[in-house]
Amino acid sequence: LGNVSYYVNDRKNDPGYDTYQSNSEKIDLITNIFPVFLFAVAALVSFSTMTRFIDEERQNIGVLRALGYSKLDTSLKFIVYSLTAALTGVLIGAIGGYWLLPRIIFNSYTANLTLTSFQTLFSWKYLFLTILIAVLCTTGAALIQLFLVLRAKTSELLLPKPPKNGSRILLERIKPLWQNLSFNYKVTLRNIFRYKVKMIMTILGIAGCTGLLMMGFGIRDSLAGIGQKQYGELIKYDLVAVDKNDLSKSQSRKLKQKLGSKQINKYLPVHFENITKKIDGTKQNISIIVPKKDQNINDYINLRNRQSGKKIDLNNHGAVISEKLANLLHLKPGDKLILKLNNGKKVKLPVSRICEMYMGHYVLMNSNVYERYFDPKMNTNAQLIELKLDAQTDDFANSLMKTGAVNAINLNTSNKQIIDSLIQSMDKVMFLLIGLAVLLAIVVIFTLTTTNLEERMREISTLKVLGFYNKEASLYIYRETIILSILGILFGFLIGNWLHSFIIDNLAPMNAMVRPGILFSNYLLSAIIPLAITAIMAIFVGREIKEVNMLEALKSID
Repeated sequence: LGNVSYYVNDRKNDPGYDTYQSNSEKIDLITNIFPVFLFAVAALVSFSTMTRFIDEERQNIGVLRALGYSKLDTSLKFIVYSLTAALTGVLIGAIGGYWLLPRIIFNSYTANLTLTSFQTLFSWKYLFLTILIAVLCTTGAALIQLFLVLRAKTSELLLPKPPKNGSRILLERIKPLWQNLSFNYKVTLRNIFRYKVKMIMTILGIAGCTGLLMMGFGIRDSLAGIGQKQYGELIKYDLVAVDKNDLSKSQSRKLKQKLGSKQINKYLPVHFENITKKIDGTKQNISIIVPKKDQNINDYINLRNRQSGKKIDLNNHGAVISEKLANLLHLKPGDKLILKLNNGKKVKLPVSRICEMYMGHYVLMNSNVYERYFDPKMNTNAQLIELKLDAQTDDFANSLMKTGAVNAINLNTSNKQIIDSLIQSMDKVMFLLIGLAVLLAIVVIFTLTTTNLEERMREISTLKVLGFYNKEASLYIYRETIILSILGILFGFLIGNWLHSFIIDNLAPMNAMVRPGILFSNYLLSAIIPLAITAIMAIFVGREIKEVNMLEALKSID
């Protein structure tokens, strides 16, 4: 048997358990971020809707007060309405949140796992928290607005609400800019600051939606193609075959014959060693690879810098380590990597370069560095094997094991399947989140647009009486929405960048890395969706303005 090694593993060493636990932790992270923004934007919409509803009913409130109804009786209509809307929304949301969405996410993540009998857990704590937030955003907003409205005299309530006074704005002090603006843009800018609450709500609402879209698209793109990049561009060999100790002559002959078979394109003898290192409380496997001829390593492992793309060669100054390992241990070129070998020996290995790698932890060095820090004599004990295109990897691995000369085989196809499974699972979740963000964007822009249109109907009618064409009147009102949407999108880029970087830093498992950074296409797509919704709403506004009854809108109740 030779030297016998014993391995004691707990359930965390099982790849299925580790994968499922890692996925559940990542979902937990997303669920701590995404609902906060959804609630924030929904709160803005609810607050705006209830405020507008009470403003629309201002004259009816005045009539009820004139007929002798108390403030409480007058307020009950709005309190009951807001409570009904809030509780109905919470009921529908609870059904979706406790039963529907968890099943979709669970089925996405366990598509390649044997797990059945999914059980949903009910939480009274989160339900009561949701009810509290919903009631505060609806009934709370109604009570605040009712308090302000009922302070006015009954005679004032029977009259239409006077429009807000205009005022000078800061931009007027910048003479060169202000003087070169047209009349329409001067009026638009003054109106934007005239309705400050609406301005803030529009910017924050669209910024929140844009940020969520950027996060969803960014995570999807950061994950996309990782498997192909890792096992197509970086890792070029198909499997690692680790030899048994003290091979017999018969085993050595069979292994040599197998390595010379027509199924193999090429192979490289290496010293391969797996060690563990505790990082942030968890044991991580580190693969040490020392090629017999270091000049040939780039034919099997494409060593390069991720940022610059420059090729990395093994040298006598130290080891090349994978980027994820460097990030976890906060190492840079010139630092020391401390490793404890399987024989108990501790080495301080200088880091020469950091290479691009997305799956696993790798430490690569030439034979000179290995003999200086590890062992006076470097012996090869494994082969990096690249098969021909028509060769079946599983069949070849089985035949290689039958030689009796191989102790273990690591197939890259299995590793690629794990990555692809994770990406497919995350894709489904991200599409679900992107869909919710788009729906939220529609609700926000629709609500704010209709509010703006109804509150300023008299102003629009006045413009039409003065000779403004329908298109001019539409732009007079909607130009503000367009400007605020653009400002919201720009602000949303900042939110999306932060969300993406935060989740990407925490999303990947300890032994894997995803591509950081956001593509330009993400910015473009996250901006196009809110702008497209804004453009569709512009058509709706144009039709409404075209059909407005000017005589009815300009009637005076005096």
